[in-house]
Amino acid sequence: MPKVSVIVPVHNTEPYLRACVNSIIRQTLSDIEIILIENCSTDNSLALCHELAASDSRIKVLSITKADLSTARNEGVKVATGDYVGFVDSDDTILPEMFEDMYKLAAEHDLGLVCINLHKIFDDRPEKYLYPENGKIRLLSAKEMTTLNLTDKSPAYVCTHLFRRTLFDSLAFPENIYYEDRASTFRFTASCGRGAIINRSYYRYYCRKGSISRSYSWKHYRDFAYANLCRLEFINHSGLYGDDEKASVASASADSFLRKLRHMLTKAKTPEERSEAMEWCKHIDLIPKGTRLPLKARLIRLYIRHLL
Repeated sequence: MPKVSVIVPVHNTEPYLRACVNSIIRQTLSDIEIILIENCSTDNSLALCHELAASDSRIKVLSITKADLSTARNEGVKVATGDYVGFVDSDDTILPEMFEDMYKLAAEHDLGLVCINLHKIFDDRPEKYLYPENGKIRLLSAKEMTTLNLTDKSPAYVCTHLFRRTLFDSLAFPENIYYEDRASTFRFTASCGRGAIINRSYYRYYCRKGSISRSYSWKHYRDFAYANLCRLEFINHSGLYGDDEKASVASASADSFLRKLRHMLTKAKTPEERSEAMEWCKHIDLIPKGTRLPLKARLIRLYIRHLL
C-alpha cells in the first residue's frame, strides 16, 4: 500500500501534462501511486497518459466518460489505495519535496489533513504569493483549520491539501460546478480531527488565459455564489460556531456572496438567468446579524433588499 495516492484529472492538457507528471515522478517521497483520470479529452492527452504510464510502474490510467473535474477526482479516490490522498491539476507543477513534507508531518502527528501554500503564475503579469512564506508549521484543531479556510486566511484549493483517505468515506467533491474546492474543503477540515498548515508555496498554480480561474461567464459567477452560499449555510447550521462567532467567521464569504449576486444580476442575458439570480438573492438572510461588510457589499445588500 503506498503512502500517498496522487490523483491527476486530465482534460485537454496535452501541452502541460508531461511537465506536471514529471514533477510528481520526481517527488522525494517515492512510495506513491499516481492516478491519471482522463475525462473526455479531444486532444492527445489519453495517448500521452498511456505513454507516461509505460515509463513508470507507479502510474495508473483511468478513463471516464464525463468531462468534469470533481467527477474525475471522486472517481480517482475510489481506486486510490494510499494512506493519504493528494491532488494535482494536470497543467500545474509541484516542488520535489511537497508530498514528503506533507506526509511526514501528517504521519508524525496523526493528522487528518495538511494544507500548504501555492503561488499563482500568470502568462501576462508577475507571479503572485497569496499567503505568508515564512516556512512556519502550525498544528491546529479541526475548528481552527476550518475557521482559517472560511475566512480566506488559508488556501481553499483542493490541490493544496493532503487528505487522510478515510475522510472520503463520508465526503466527496460537489460535481458539475466550478469553484468546487471553495464549496467543499471546509467540510474536510471540519472532519479532520487535527490538521496542520505549512506556510510554504510548494504548488505552482498556472493561471493561463482562458482557464477557469480567469473566466467570467454568468455560470462562473453563479457557481462562485453557490460556493459562498455553501459556506454561509455551514457557518449557520453546522453547530461548529456559536452565535457570537458566526458574524466574524462569515464576513469574507458574505462579502464575496453579495458581489457575485450583483454580477449574476447585471450579467444575466435571459429571463431564466434573471429569475434564477432573483431566487438566489433571497438567501441574503443567511448572512449572520452583525457581520461586518465593506461599504460596497453593504450597498449591494441594500440594493438587493430593494429588489426583493
